[in-house]
Amino acid sequence: MQKNGLVLSLLIASVILIGISGSVYALDDVSTMNCDGTIAEIGDQQFAFQQKCGSPTAKEENGQVWVYDYRPGGGVYYVTFTEGAVERIQVGGD
Repeated sequence: MQKNGLVLSLLIASVILIGISGSVYALDDVSTMNCDGTIAEIGDQQFAFQQKCGSPTAKEENGQVWVYDYRPGGGVYYVTFTEGAVERIQVGGD
């Protein structure tokens, strides 16, 4: 019986920690991204977006998600492309 209580306690602690860590990395959807005074937005073609914002810091998911890391203070932007156009822009804080 004591073993079951320990397992349950560990499970609850794990769920709480996962919830806390998930909130630290929460991303917000936005419709535009300010790139040195030029506004990039959902619907922009990949080439035009790169002309506005420059090369990404990294690319993920087979090059379909571009990462722009503007820390400190600017956050990290994740730009998702579908069929060569921006479908989604997400930003996370520091």
